[in-house]
Amino acid sequence: MKRITKLINQEIPYLDKTKNKLILIGFICLYSYIFIKIYDPYDINEWGKTYYLEFVLLGLGVFLVSQFILRPLFKIKRFKVYSLMLWGLMEMLLIAAVFELVYSPPINSFQEQIVEYLITVKQIVLVVVVPYTLFLWYTQIQLKLSSYKQLPPNTVATNDDKGNDLLVINGENNKVLLAIKYPKLLYIKSAGNYLELFYLTGEKLTRELVRMSFKELEGKINDPNVIRIHRSYMINTIHISSLKKTKKGYALRIQNIPDEVIPVSSGYKEVFEESLEQGRSH
Repeated sequence: MKRITKLINQEIPYLDKTKNKLILIGFICLYSYIFIKIYDPYDINEWGKTYYLEFVLLGLGVFLVSQFILRPLFKIKRFKVYSLMLWGLMEMLLIAAVFELVYSPPINSFQEQIVEYLITVKQIVLVVVVPYTLFLWYTQIQLKLSSYKQLPPNTVATNDDKGNDLLVINGENNKVLLAIKYPKLLYIKSAGNYLELFYLTGEKLTRELVRMSFKELEGKINDPNVIRIHRSYMINTIHISSLKKTKKGYALRIQNIPDEVIPVSSGYKEVFEESLEQGRSH
């Protein structure tokens, strides 16, 4: 249940940009036109005129209004999984309503109107859900590929010539592969034989995957704020946004990553508390 809750509350950043919104709308319209042209789901060829393009243009208009007028109106800057699902359903209901207003023949009975509308909703869902899902799946993969840059087996060194303010990752022939300023480092997470380094590039969260262990890394860290708090985590204490005491230790939240809860285990509890005290004294 917790995994499902975490999944549906996951943020979806790739519909923030105008470019991605337009790509999504264009892809849905293209797919819908091809689908309607091939399968003729509304029996619109029986109306005595080809309405394929008109149907797609109506849908295009609704999507443009939804993404560029209604979203700012309701102050929706970024979706989460559950809110995107609800928003997509709202768009489909709205498209069906517009179709019914424009194309539905006169029907006297209110019950018949409801039945006709629900049939249209069903048909709209069948057309729109597939391209919507495919696009979001594709952009999520692209997002992961851009944030994960797997580096070859490497060693870690620190930049002693500049006041130890950089964590420098060297690869073969001692070439620098990655350098992170300690104030920009948020936390490090173990992932099997790899470490995930989370840090800020400007205001953007960046994640790098490095082949090494905490044992290799720990002795190379020269910033007292970067400490081990769990067998699977190291954090930069300057980026702690909140903490909550638990039975075994603490549960932390880090700035810029509000959905990630990082545990402080009992074995590292004293070290963590000492680090907090030292931070207060400075």
